[in-house]
Amino acid sequence: MPITQGAGNPDWNWDETLLALDLLYRHEVPIHKGHADVIELSQLLQAALIHPLEGRRPSFRNPDGVALKLQNLLSAIDPERGLSSSILDRAAIAAYPRARAADVAALAQLIRDAIVRGEAWEQAHDDEMFVEGHLISARHRSRDRRLRRKLLERTADDRLICGICDAAPPPLERPLRESFFEAHHIRPLAEFEGATTTRVADMALLCAGCHRFIHKLIALRQRWVSIPEARTSLRAQG
Repeated sequence: MPITQGAGNPDWNWDETLLALDLLYRHEVPIHKGHADVIELSQLLQAALIHPLEGRRPSFRNPDGVALKLQNLLSAIDPERGLSSSILDRAAIAAYPRARAADVAALAQLIRDAIVRGEAWEQAHDDEMFVEGHLISARHRSRDRRLRRKLLERTADDRLICGICDAAPPPLERPLRESFFEAHHIRPLAEFEGATTTRVADMALLCAGCHRFIHKLIALRQRWVSIPEARTSLRAQG
């Protein structure tokens, strides 16, 4: 078994785990620390601006650590192997089983492209890692603010209602009524990557409570949840 000798290094995050999972799915089995693809991923992660440099040890994401991560992920798929796996490993396998290997490959390429461009990672909300990944969620936050403004501009007063709970704000002046709402993507974020534009029609207005609710639902179910499904779940709890 590979030995990382990396105690004290930052934990693997969601995007790093997706990169390792892509490597596992491409080879079907764990590969050893001397394999060219393990070395390449090790070098990529060491170059990535995902974790602060001051929090890294010399062993940070070395080939031993990458090879061990593949073993951990395989153990999350097959617990009978008797090796350890983290909560994040198991969450990644639950969200992206082998049948979704093509989705993992697409996400991994987006993450790789961002690393090559030298993009720095923002601290993402815990719920966002189950949407697609820290990188994709962070990139969309600034775009969402612009889309929210356009979506509100196109929404008449009598249509300012939450897309999940149908709640309307109190009869206040328009800017205050608008403050009750947030914009939510109605499709998984990865589907928007690579597109030249994101349409206002791809967004929905949700009250702040329901926006938080649907992201928590996504986190708990470890997959994308549509607005109709969230509405049904909310009503079932009532």
